[in-house]
Amino acid sequence: MFTYLTTALTGLGLFLLGMKLLTKGLNRVASSRFKQRLQKMKIHPLLGVVIGILTTMLVQSSSGITVIIVGLVEANLLSLYQAVPIIMGANVGTTITAQLLAFNAGAVAPFVLITGVLLSFINRKTKISLIGEALVGLSLIFVGIDLLSKGVTPLQDIKRFQEILAVLGDRPFLGVMMGFFTTAVIQSSSTGIAILQSLAKSGVISTASALPILLGQNVGTCVTTLLASVNLSATGKRAAFIHFTFNTLGVILFFPFIGLLATAAMKLAPLNPARQLAHAHSLFNIISTVLFLPFTGFFVRAAQACVNTKKK
Repeated sequence: MFTYLTTALTGLGLFLLGMKLLTKGLNRVASSRFKQRLQKMKIHPLLGVVIGILTTMLVQSSSGITVIIVGLVEANLLSLYQAVPIIMGANVGTTITAQLLAFNAGAVAPFVLITGVLLSFINRKTKISLIGEALVGLSLIFVGIDLLSKGVTPLQDIKRFQEILAVLGDRPFLGVMMGFFTTAVIQSSSTGIAILQSLAKSGVISTASALPILLGQNVGTCVTTLLASVNLSATGKRAAFIHFTFNTLGVILFFPFIGLLATAAMKLAPLNPARQLAHAHSLFNIISTVLFLPFTGFFVRAAQACVNTKKK
Protein backbone atom coordinates (compact mmCIF):
# COMPACT_ATOMS: atom_id res chain seq x y z
CA MET A 1 0.00 0.00 0.00
CA PHE A 2 2.89 2.36 0.82
CA THR A 3 4.29 1.86 -2.68
CA TYR A 4 0.96 2.80 -4.24
CA LEU A 5 0.73 5.87 -1.98
CA THR A 6 4.17 7.11 -2.97
CA THR A 7 3.34 6.46 -6.63
CA ALA A 8 0.15 8.53 -6.33
CA LEU A 9 1.92 11.36 -4.48
CA THR A 10 4.76 11.35 -7.01
CA GLY A 11 2.22 11.51 -9.82
CA LEU A 12 0.38 14.39 -8.15
CA GLY A 13 3.65 16.23 -7.57
CA LEU A 14 4.71 15.83 -11.21
CA PHE A 15 1.25 16.96 -12.33
CA LEU A 16 1.43 20.12 -10.22
CA LEU A 17 5.00 20.82 -11.37
CA GLY A 18 3.95 20.27 -14.98
CA MET A 19 1.00 22.66 -14.60
CA LYS A 20 3.33 25.27 -13.11
CA LEU A 21 5.85 24.97 -15.95
CA LEU A 22 3.13 24.90 -18.63
CA THR A 23 1.39 27.92 -17.15
CA LYS A 24 4.62 29.87 -16.69
CA GLY A 25 5.86 29.17 -20.21
CA LEU A 26 2.60 29.95 -22.00
CA ASN A 27 1.89 32.92 -19.75
CA ARG A 28 5.20 34.56 -20.65
CA VAL A 29 4.63 33.85 -24.35
CA ALA A 30 1.05 35.04 -24.71
CA SER A 31 -0.56 36.77 -21.75
CA SER A 32 1.03 40.21 -22.11
CA ARG A 33 -0.05 40.44 -25.75
CA PHE A 34 -3.61 39.45 -24.88
CA LYS A 35 -3.71 41.94 -22.01
CA GLN A 36 -2.66 44.75 -24.34
CA ARG A 37 -5.31 43.77 -26.87
CA LEU A 38 -7.97 43.55 -24.18
CA GLN A 39 -7.17 47.09 -23.09
CA LYS A 40 -7.63 48.46 -26.62
CA MET A 41 -10.58 46.44 -27.92
CA LYS A 42 -14.25 47.33 -28.01
CA ILE A 43 -15.50 43.91 -27.04
CA HIS A 44 -18.65 42.40 -28.51
CA PRO A 45 -20.13 39.68 -26.24
CA LEU A 46 -19.29 36.86 -28.68
CA LEU A 47 -15.77 38.20 -29.10
CA GLY A 48 -15.51 38.35 -25.31
CA VAL A 49 -16.38 34.65 -25.07
CA VAL A 50 -13.74 33.81 -27.70
CA ILE A 51 -11.12 35.89 -25.87
CA GLY A 52 -11.95 34.11 -22.62
CA ILE A 53 -11.66 30.70 -24.29
CA LEU A 54 -8.36 31.44 -26.06
CA THR A 55 -6.62 33.10 -23.13
CA THR A 56 -7.59 30.31 -20.74
CA MET A 57 -6.50 27.66 -23.27
CA LEU A 58 -3.10 29.34 -23.45
CA VAL A 59 -2.59 30.20 -19.79
CA GLN A 60 -4.30 26.99 -18.54
CA SER A 61 -5.96 28.72 -15.59
CA SER A 62 -9.51 30.03 -15.63
CA SER A 63 -8.97 31.42 -12.12
CA GLY A 64 -5.86 33.27 -13.28
CA ILE A 65 -7.66 34.78 -16.27
CA THR A 66 -10.67 35.72 -14.15
CA VAL A 67 -8.41 37.44 -11.61
CA ILE A 68 -6.84 39.41 -14.48
CA ILE A 69 -10.31 40.37 -15.73
CA VAL A 70 -11.28 41.52 -12.24
CA GLY A 71 -8.10 43.63 -12.17
CA LEU A 72 -8.92 45.18 -15.55
CA VAL A 73 -12.44 46.02 -14.34
CA GLU A 74 -10.98 47.50 -11.17
CA ALA A 75 -8.67 49.66 -13.29
CA ASN A 76 -11.63 50.78 -15.45
CA LEU A 77 -10.05 49.20 -18.53
CA LEU A 78 -13.08 46.93 -18.94
CA SER A 79 -16.71 47.51 -18.05
CA LEU A 80 -18.73 44.86 -16.23
CA TYR A 81 -20.73 44.32 -19.43
CA GLN A 82 -17.50 43.55 -21.30
CA ALA A 83 -16.14 41.35 -18.50
CA VAL A 84 -19.12 38.97 -18.20
CA PRO A 85 -18.69 37.25 -21.62
CA ILE A 86 -14.91 36.89 -21.06
CA ILE A 87 -15.53 35.22 -17.70
CA MET A 88 -18.00 32.85 -19.38
CA GLY A 89 -15.48 32.07 -22.10
CA ALA A 90 -12.79 31.38 -19.48
CA ASN A 91 -15.01 28.66 -18.03
CA VAL A 92 -15.24 27.02 -21.46
CA GLY A 93 -11.50 27.39 -22.05
CA THR A 94 -10.61 25.53 -18.87
CA THR A 95 -12.39 22.41 -20.18
CA ILE A 96 -9.57 22.02 -22.71
CA THR A 97 -7.32 20.94 -19.82
CA ALA A 98 -9.69 18.10 -18.95
CA GLN A 99 -9.86 17.07 -22.62
CA LEU A 100 -6.05 16.96 -22.81
CA LEU A 101 -5.84 14.91 -19.62
CA ALA A 102 -8.28 12.36 -21.06
CA PHE A 103 -5.80 11.44 -23.79
CA ASN A 104 -3.78 8.29 -23.15
CA ALA A 105 -0.52 10.05 -23.94
CA GLY A 106 1.87 7.87 -21.94
CA ALA A 107 3.72 6.72 -25.06
CA VAL A 108 4.00 10.25 -26.47
CA ALA A 109 5.04 11.98 -23.22
CA PRO A 110 8.78 11.03 -23.42
CA PHE A 111 9.08 12.51 -26.93
CA VAL A 112 7.31 15.69 -25.81
CA LEU A 113 9.68 15.87 -22.82
CA ILE A 114 12.81 15.43 -24.95
CA THR A 115 11.58 18.02 -27.48
CA GLY A 116 10.79 20.47 -24.68
CA VAL A 117 14.18 20.01 -23.01
CA LEU A 118 16.04 20.56 -26.31
CA LEU A 119 14.02 23.71 -27.11
CA SER A 120 14.52 25.05 -23.58
CA PHE A 121 18.30 24.95 -24.05
CA ILE A 122 17.96 27.71 -26.64
CA ASN A 123 18.56 31.31 -25.50
CA ARG A 124 16.22 31.91 -22.54
CA LYS A 125 15.04 35.21 -24.02
CA THR A 126 13.49 33.59 -27.09
CA LYS A 127 9.89 32.41 -27.36
CA ILE A 128 11.10 29.04 -28.65
CA SER A 129 12.79 28.45 -25.29
CA LEU A 130 9.58 29.37 -23.45
CA ILE A 131 7.59 27.01 -25.67
CA GLY A 132 10.12 24.30 -24.78
CA GLU A 133 9.49 24.96 -21.09
CA ALA A 134 5.74 24.66 -21.71
CA LEU A 135 6.28 21.32 -23.51
CA VAL A 136 8.29 20.01 -20.55
CA GLY A 137 5.37 20.98 -18.33
CA LEU A 138 2.88 19.27 -20.64
CA SER A 139 4.89 16.03 -20.65
CA LEU A 140 5.15 16.06 -16.85
CA ILE A 141 1.37 16.50 -16.64
CA PHE A 142 0.83 13.32 -18.68
CA VAL A 143 3.46 11.36 -16.72
CA GLY A 144 1.96 12.59 -13.46
CA ILE A 145 -1.56 11.56 -14.49
CA ASP A 146 -0.31 8.09 -15.46
CA LEU A 147 1.40 7.60 -12.08
CA LEU A 148 -1.59 9.03 -10.21
CA SER A 149 -3.93 6.59 -11.97
CA LYS A 150 -1.71 3.65 -11.01
CA GLY A 151 -1.40 4.90 -7.44
CA VAL A 152 -5.13 5.18 -6.77
CA THR A 153 -6.02 1.77 -8.26
CA PRO A 154 -5.98 -0.03 -4.84
CA LEU A 155 -8.73 2.29 -3.60
CA GLN A 156 -11.28 0.20 -5.49
CA ASP A 157 -10.59 -2.66 -3.06
CA ILE A 158 -11.00 -0.61 0.12
CA LYS A 159 -14.48 -1.21 1.47
CA ARG A 160 -14.72 2.06 3.43
CA PHE A 161 -13.78 4.12 0.38
CA GLN A 162 -16.37 2.27 -1.70
CA GLU A 163 -18.99 3.10 0.94
CA ILE A 164 -18.10 6.81 0.78
CA LEU A 165 -18.42 6.82 -3.01
CA ALA A 166 -21.74 4.97 -2.76
CA VAL A 167 -23.07 7.66 -0.41
CA LEU A 168 -21.92 10.39 -2.80
CA GLY A 169 -23.59 8.54 -5.67
CA ASP A 170 -26.87 8.34 -3.78
CA ARG A 171 -26.67 11.91 -2.44
CA PRO A 172 -25.40 14.18 -5.22
CA PHE A 173 -25.68 17.28 -3.01
CA LEU A 174 -22.90 15.89 -0.78
CA GLY A 175 -20.82 15.33 -3.92
CA VAL A 176 -21.28 18.96 -4.98
CA MET A 177 -20.23 20.17 -1.52
CA MET A 178 -17.21 17.87 -1.55
CA GLY A 179 -16.14 19.21 -4.94
CA PHE A 180 -16.61 22.79 -3.76
CA PHE A 181 -14.59 22.47 -0.55
CA THR A 182 -11.73 20.43 -2.04
CA THR A 183 -11.28 22.88 -4.92
CA ALA A 184 -11.56 25.86 -2.57
CA VAL A 185 -8.70 24.36 -0.53
CA ILE A 186 -6.36 23.25 -3.33
CA GLN A 187 -7.18 26.37 -5.42
CA SER A 188 -7.14 24.44 -8.69
CA SER A 189 -10.11 22.89 -10.47
CA SER A 190 -7.71 21.34 -13.01
CA THR A 191 -6.01 19.36 -10.23
CA GLY A 192 -9.39 18.27 -8.85
CA ILE A 193 -10.57 17.14 -12.27
CA ALA A 194 -7.29 15.29 -12.86
CA ILE A 195 -7.79 13.34 -9.63
CA LEU A 196 -11.39 12.55 -10.59
CA GLN A 197 -10.32 11.35 -14.03
CA SER A 198 -7.64 9.15 -12.47
CA LEU A 199 -10.20 7.59 -10.12
CA ALA A 200 -12.61 7.03 -13.02
CA LYS A 201 -9.93 5.51 -15.25
CA SER A 202 -8.98 3.10 -12.46
CA GLY A 203 -12.60 2.04 -11.97
CA VAL A 204 -12.72 3.49 -8.44
CA ILE A 205 -15.59 5.89 -9.15
CA SER A 206 -18.35 5.90 -11.74
CA THR A 207 -19.10 8.80 -14.05
CA ALA A 208 -22.51 9.36 -12.40
CA SER A 209 -20.94 9.56 -8.93
CA ALA A 210 -18.10 11.82 -10.13
CA LEU A 211 -20.31 14.41 -11.85
CA PRO A 212 -21.70 16.06 -8.69
CA ILE A 213 -18.12 16.47 -7.44
CA LEU A 214 -17.14 17.95 -10.79
CA LEU A 215 -20.02 20.44 -10.63
CA GLY A 216 -18.96 21.44 -7.13
CA GLN A 217 -15.43 22.06 -8.39
CA ASN A 218 -16.80 24.64 -10.83
CA VAL A 219 -18.09 26.69 -7.90
CA GLY A 220 -15.03 26.04 -5.73
CA THR A 221 -12.75 27.60 -8.33
CA CYS A 222 -14.54 30.94 -7.74
CA VAL A 223 -12.98 31.19 -4.27
CA THR A 224 -9.68 32.34 -5.81
CA THR A 225 -11.38 35.25 -7.54
CA LEU A 226 -13.42 36.16 -4.46
CA LEU A 227 -10.28 36.24 -2.31
CA ALA A 228 -8.51 38.39 -4.90
CA SER A 229 -11.33 40.94 -4.75
CA VAL A 230 -11.38 41.38 -0.96
CA ASN A 231 -9.31 44.56 -0.97
CA LEU A 232 -10.72 45.95 -4.21
CA SER A 233 -13.39 48.58 -4.73
CA ALA A 234 -17.06 47.73 -5.26
CA THR A 235 -16.44 47.50 -9.02
CA GLY A 236 -13.81 44.79 -8.63
CA LYS A 237 -15.96 42.93 -6.10
CA ARG A 238 -18.87 43.00 -8.55
CA ALA A 239 -16.78 41.30 -11.23
CA ALA A 240 -15.82 38.54 -8.78
CA PHE A 241 -19.45 38.26 -7.68
CA ILE A 242 -20.54 37.78 -11.29
CA HIS A 243 -18.06 34.91 -11.69
CA PHE A 244 -19.43 33.21 -8.56
CA THR A 245 -23.07 33.82 -9.56
CA PHE A 246 -22.59 32.48 -13.09
CA ASN A 247 -20.92 29.26 -11.92
CA THR A 248 -23.40 28.71 -9.09
CA LEU A 249 -26.45 29.20 -11.32
CA GLY A 250 -24.94 26.77 -13.81
CA VAL A 251 -24.67 24.10 -11.12
CA ILE A 252 -28.23 24.78 -9.91
CA LEU A 253 -29.47 24.52 -13.50
CA PHE A 254 -27.72 21.20 -14.17
CA PHE A 255 -28.20 19.59 -10.76
CA PRO A 256 -31.60 18.02 -11.55
CA PHE A 257 -30.20 16.66 -14.83
CA ILE A 258 -27.00 15.02 -13.56
CA GLY A 259 -28.24 11.62 -14.72
CA LEU A 260 -28.98 12.96 -18.20
CA LEU A 261 -25.55 14.64 -18.36
CA ALA A 262 -23.88 11.38 -17.32
CA THR A 263 -25.80 9.43 -19.98
CA ALA A 264 -24.83 11.92 -22.70
CA ALA A 265 -21.16 11.82 -21.66
CA MET A 266 -21.08 8.01 -21.61
CA LYS A 267 -22.63 7.84 -25.08
CA LEU A 268 -19.97 10.21 -26.43
CA ALA A 269 -17.14 8.07 -25.00
CA PRO A 270 -18.53 4.65 -23.99
CA LEU A 271 -15.13 3.04 -23.34
CA ASN A 272 -13.18 5.90 -21.75
CA PRO A 273 -14.31 7.08 -18.26
CA ALA A 274 -11.74 9.88 -18.18
CA ARG A 275 -13.02 11.24 -21.47
CA GLN A 276 -16.61 10.89 -20.23
CA LEU A 277 -15.80 13.33 -17.42
CA ALA A 278 -14.01 15.64 -19.86
CA HIS A 279 -17.05 15.64 -22.16
CA ALA A 280 -19.42 16.26 -19.23
CA HIS A 281 -17.24 19.16 -18.10
CA SER A 282 -17.27 20.65 -21.60
CA LEU A 283 -21.02 20.19 -22.06
CA PHE A 284 -21.74 21.81 -18.69
CA ASN A 285 -19.69 24.93 -19.40
CA ILE A 286 -20.64 25.32 -23.07
CA ILE A 287 -24.39 24.93 -22.43
CA SER A 288 -24.22 27.26 -19.42
CA THR A 289 -22.46 29.91 -21.52
CA VAL A 290 -24.96 29.60 -24.40
CA LEU A 291 -27.92 29.87 -22.03
CA PHE A 292 -26.61 32.71 -19.87
CA LEU A 293 -24.83 34.90 -22.44
CA PRO A 294 -28.09 36.68 -23.45
CA PHE A 295 -28.55 37.61 -19.78
CA THR A 296 -25.34 39.60 -19.39
CA GLY A 297 -27.36 42.61 -18.24
CA PHE A 298 -29.03 40.51 -15.53
CA PHE A 299 -25.68 39.47 -14.06
CA VAL A 300 -24.43 43.07 -14.06
CA ARG A 301 -27.58 44.41 -12.41
CA ALA A 302 -27.58 41.62 -9.84
CA ALA A 303 -23.97 42.42 -8.95
CA GLN A 304 -24.74 46.13 -8.68
CA ALA A 305 -27.70 45.40 -6.40
CA CYS A 306 -25.87 42.91 -4.17
CA VAL A 307 -22.52 44.70 -3.87
CA ASN A 308 -23.12 48.09 -2.31
CA THR A 309 -20.87 51.02 -3.17
CA LYS A 310 -21.26 52.58 0.26
CA LYS A 311 -18.41 52.04 2.67
CA LYS A 312 -19.36 50.46 5.96
